[in-house]
Amino acid sequence: MMVSDVGFRTRVVRTLRYAAPTVVGILLGFYLGRQREPSPPAVPPPIPSVQESGERLRLPPLASKKNPIETAVATRLRLARDIEVVGSVSYDADHFADVGPLIAGRIVSLEVGTGDTVKAGQVLAALESSEVGQAQAAYLTARAGTLAAQANLRRERELAERRVSSVRERELAEAQAAIEDAGLAAATQRLRALGLRPEDIKALERSGGWPGRVPLVSPIAGVVLTRKVSLGQAVQAASDAFQVANLSWLWVELELFEKDLSFVNKEQKVMLRTEVYPGKTFPARVAYVGQVIDEKTRTAQVRIEFQNAEGLFRPGQFVTATLLGDPARAKTEVLAVPRKAVQTVEGKPLVFVAEADGTFSKRSVELGISGGAQIEVRSGLTAGERVATDGGFLLKSELLR
Repeated sequence: MMVSDVGFRTRVVRTLRYAAPTVVGILLGFYLGRQREPSPPAVPPPIPSVQESGERLRLPPLASKKNPIETAVATRLRLARDIEVVGSVSYDADHFADVGPLIAGRIVSLEVGTGDTVKAGQVLAALESSEVGQAQAAYLTARAGTLAAQANLRRERELAERRVSSVRERELAEAQAAIEDAGLAAATQRLRALGLRPEDIKALERSGGWPGRVPLVSPIAGVVLTRKVSLGQAVQAASDAFQVANLSWLWVELELFEKDLSFVNKEQKVMLRTEVYPGKTFPARVAYVGQVIDEKTRTAQVRIEFQNAEGLFRPGQFVTATLLGDPARAKTEVLAVPRKAVQTVEGKPLVFVAEADGTFSKRSVELGISGGAQIEVRSGLTAGERVATDGGFLLKSELLR
């Protein structure tokens, strides 16, 4: 046992004698290599233009002077909800007309074309019809009979006053005159039903007019949108020959969900926007709120009227309508701040609250309904706190740097 221990020790000592120089060399090389590696240069920290203290921000004096930050007080007030929805522009039915013949015939003249501006009462085309000719002849016959009966009545009255004629003859003359008057009235009504105007009937009395012709007249002032007839074309009664619209007045058709209908009322103010004219708004009003809910879409029709005096809108165009809430209809008060006080960071709303020491603290908030220039804050603020409005975006941009 003693001999084995002595041999083991001898082998260990011999091993260490040969291994020691190698280990020492490895350690020395590692140390010298660490000494030759250059140390990374020190990067000075950025100098922020906004000083942060926890969640607080402060603009430097120069920046504050160039871009002063205005504030507003969070206040409890009655806030009515605005509703924003996309709708389509359509014709105003009170300023739109389909013009067509009331009787079958043939187009013998065309006075206007598509795109022409017309006045109320202007002739668009003329229609020739045998039935119109018969009605005109009947009118002229009835008028002649009426003139004769009136002349006979005057004569009988004069004779009756001089006692040359009997009372019976005078009464017969009066009855005949009344019959002829009734026949003339019926003939006149017939011409009016066929589309002749009073001035057309007067022209017929003077010179016989245009035999068998009736004008197609625009009942409104506007623009000819379509002309569906051509010269010499045969048309049927009640067919559409022209479409005329006054585009100075238009409608916007909306579909509102039933949950929003309680916030809408007739004569409510509306602001319209369109991507065609960015940054511009156009005033309008609610003209009609539908009383029936569509079973499939669960929406009701809401119609908006607006004046298109400059001709900037066209039927078929899409617009965004903001129905402005009426604070007088709001039942309760809510805590609200100006819309421009709310900033969005990483998809979450926040405001910058002004502190007594001149700094601004970032405050996450939960928003509610919005109305006009105000928006409800359900949590994150208390009444009386001041929030940054104009210039708040500067604090946001510096916060994100």
